[in-house]
Amino acid sequence: MQFKQTTILGLFDSSQKHFIIPVYQRAYSWDNKNLPIFLSDLKEQIQGENGYFYGNILLETIKKDIEYEIIDGQQRLTTIVIFMRSILDVLSERDLSDSPDFDILQKKTIYLKNGGNVKLRTVDYDRACFETLIIDGHNKFQLSSPSQNRINDAKKYFKKELGTVSTGDLLKIIDLLETTEITSIELNSKADSALMFELQNNRGKDLTNMEKLKSYFMYQMYINSPADETQNNVEYIADIFKSIYLVINDITSLDEDSVLIYHCNAYIKGFPYRTIEDIKEVYLKSKNRILWMREFVKELCISFDNIKKMEKSNLKYLNDLRRLTIPRFAYPFIIKGYKFFEGDSTRLNSLYHILEIVTFRYKLVSSRADFLSRINEILLSFNGDLLNLKEHFRNKFNETWYWGDEKVKEVLNGYMYQNPTIHYILGKYENHIQNKGYVVEGVEIESVNIEHISPQTPPDNKKIAHGYETNSRNRYNEDFENEYINCLGNLLLISETHNKSIGNKPFKEKIMSYNQNPLFNQQAEIKKFVRDEAEPLWDKDAIDNRHLAIVDNFALDKWNFNNVVIK
Repeated sequence: MQFKQTTILGLFDSSQKHFIIPVYQRAYSWDNKNLPIFLSDLKEQIQGENGYFYGNILLETIKKDIEYEIIDGQQRLTTIVIFMRSILDVLSERDLSDSPDFDILQKKTIYLKNGGNVKLRTVDYDRACFETLIIDGHNKFQLSSPSQNRINDAKKYFKKELGTVSTGDLLKIIDLLETTEITSIELNSKADSALMFELQNNRGKDLTNMEKLKSYFMYQMYINSPADETQNNVEYIADIFKSIYLVINDITSLDEDSVLIYHCNAYIKGFPYRTIEDIKEVYLKSKNRILWMREFVKELCISFDNIKKMEKSNLKYLNDLRRLTIPRFAYPFIIKGYKFFEGDSTRLNSLYHILEIVTFRYKLVSSRADFLSRINEILLSFNGDLLNLKEHFRNKFNETWYWGDEKVKEVLNGYMYQNPTIHYILGKYENHIQNKGYVVEGVEIESVNIEHISPQTPPDNKKIAHGYETNSRNRYNEDFENEYINCLGNLLLISETHNKSIGNKPFKEKIMSYNQNPLFNQQAEIKKFVRDEAEPLWDKDAIDNRHLAIVDNFALDKWNFNNVVIK
């Protein structure tokens, strides 16, 4: 182990020396929260007289004085290289005749590439992007991952901000950065690197939980392995995390720590899982710690891979879950489902169907009752038996009442306007009636509103238009206003422009507009609930009949667990 006090210039300034970010490390993660802080620090420092310190970096020596893997510090060193490319690009467009000693080409050979020697090589899957945009300085690349977007965004951000800085200050910033002190710690093996990384970073502020877990496991392998197995065991952890980070870069809907949480919900403590301290607690109780760690990281890698598979899936009920917005409690069930079903799309779709009903009921009822504690037992006992899972949810919901059949019916029969599921319910009802013979041309609608067929009470004491159930003063009775205006039978999907055009118009005009512009079949079917087409009246009977069609004849069956087919 060697500690070297050097500068940024001293770290990079060698014709053969280069740094590699191993693929088991995170890809580039700095974004618009980190970049302004980095730049503002530099701007502030050139106004002062004190030196600047950039902290420690941890390197594994692959070939002395030539090749090093970055164990800790990859985000900072990557940012320095992106920053140098950006500032040199800006300076290349400036008049530098007053600074004859400043050589842009020389700086590029120090920080970017010296002949064929690329000074910083990122993780494999971002290398082509990084070398195209940063090392070679091109402005276009087909970006295909979040980290590649962040590399591109960082370069654009620095060039834009530095473009407003005077040439004199840009040269001062380069001088400041090059003379910035840094301590490089050079280690000779991954085992030594694991030990130092854990000692240095187990309380670090900026590490993700995944990074902390990786360093903890590598350190534990170091101290628990027999001497002749240490290197192999540490490298096993590194290789598994290499595979995980390859997958992470392809996952777009969840961050790495969220997947870690859902995996631990599934396999560690259920929903009471909170932090990696819970993982450590279970690990420290294991009889064979080496085997436990190997099995845990292997299963964790499988979970990440299955989340990637889920993102690419278009199974019917998964898409319905997406429309509802997949809640966090669903992911541990999904992770377990992929493990048990191994790509069986029929059983996976049945699992998604169960979760769609659970999610719908959860969002429909919007209870303050502790949902997770009530379903934790269901999660922990789920072993791939879908019939048992379905019955477990049905029984638990009906026992606790909050999300049971009677409560669902009560909510559907009550005030539904502004309920978080209202668009979803009426959208599914639309699909239901289309399958029963109401056919219109498919139309893409930019914005969909919820229309009150009997209009809401107009402001400023304006009278309600003709054709609705009102009293002699053209006002709604109290029971009509409380029980009918915002019930499902009186609510309709409609385009935003159509909704604005009809407002408080007489019902005869409104139903005519429904028939003339039937973007949704539910608009066209309104006439079937009205008794007299010549003088149509939208009254309690009409609303009750439509409410019955939506709730009793559709919704109560649609979101009933009996509706799940399990083969």
